[in-house]
Amino acid sequence: MDLSKSSHNHGLSTARIALIVAASVTAAGARDVRSDLNVSVTVRAIAKIDVQSAPADLAISDADLQRGFIDVVQPTNLTVRSNSPSGFALEVLTVAPLLSAMRVVGLDSELMLGAEGGTIVQRWRKPQIVDLSLKFRFTLAPGLRAGDYPWPVRFAVRPLE
Repeated sequence: MDLSKSSHNHGLSTARIALIVAASVTAAGARDVRSDLNVSVTVRAIAKIDVQSAPADLAISDADLQRGFIDVVQPTNLTVRSNSPSGFALEVLTVAPLLSAMRVVGLDSELMLGAEGGTIVQRWRKPQIVDLSLKFRFTLAPGLRAGDYPWPVRFAVRPLE
């Protein structure tokens, strides 16, 4: 078999022509093919809470014990972020047995919650960021003594679906 330069180039030329023809047929066929692709995305509703400032502790005096309650002077400042179009539910949870009830001021209305805390629902019509400044009146549990106690409230948030 003679693989001279001439026969070798002739083979390459034939291969190139075959490749060009195959690519043209494929491209021509691709123009005639049509496909629809449906894509859907579900975005889960989320809510996050950032405590901007809150008292570190609760100083209960003898006068507070005699009155039976304490008005906390320093507000608790929170930022709630949610992509839920419906709003959020703010969980106000007590973590120490210091309270028999609490009043929360700073939302749409004044709210009364029991010793264990509760859920505050805030509705809206679009996702947003909300800054809250909450003030508390704690009704003190019987049997407490005057002194400094850890801050008795924690917060959690969840989106409304």
